Amino acid sequence: MIETFPLVDGEPFPTLYWLTCRRASQAIGRLEAGGVMGKLTEEVRHNTGLADELLAADADYCGRRDALHKLEGAGGVGGGPSDRVKCLHAHYAHELACGCNPIGRWTAEQIGDVQTPPPCV
Repeated sequence: MIETFPLVDGEPFPTLYWLTCRRASQAIGRLEAGGVMGKLTEEVRHNTGLADELLAADADYCGRRDALHKLEGAGGVGGGPSDRVKCLHAHYAHELACGCNPIGRWTAEQIGDVQTPPPCV
């Protein structure tokens, strides 16, 4: 996982943490292809505890990104809105970086320890 600056070639780029591990990316891609995004979004909409955790994760993410360069209206994790799960890769990378993302934590539980052995680079 790498941290990226919120501007690329002068254009806004809301993804702060970029997942670099191919094994993790592939495993998460399989999850997304299986249709979990809609299910997770519904869970967030109906589970106030999870919704509150996701709002806190978005606030953490935006705060870290804005400390580098403020992006008005860029959304939360991966540029997504707080009431919809967008890009499990971004949520997982945020969880790896900060340990505060409930969707990233769920994703980690689903894919298992794909980063060892050997570690991804």
